[in-house]
Amino acid sequence: MAVISIDVRRRIDEISPLIYGSFIEHLGRCIYGGVYDPGSPLADERGFRRDVIEAAKRLNVTVLRWPGGNFASGYHWMDGIGPTHSVTTLKLTVR
Repeated sequence: MAVISIDVRRRIDEISPLIYGSFIEHLGRCIYGGVYDPGSPLADERGFRRDVIEAAKRLNVTVLRWPGGNFASGYHWMDGIGPTHSVTTLKLTVR
């Protein structure tokens, strides 16, 4: 049987706040239409939802990860390079 002992009086080092983070997509509507939703009336000229971005700023998250969760395993960063109209949308949840 393993035993773990914790001595709270012994401090080794400070824990960086950068280890606490969150994924950014798909904040707003759980799965689709999160931070990037060019069809939304709340989107800016580049298609990003201003309301979602402002909400994310208020969370004071130190690190934002995109894509997050299941989407990260099938996403290749080069798929997102180039003009918006030429970037292919992938349905990574059904792969």
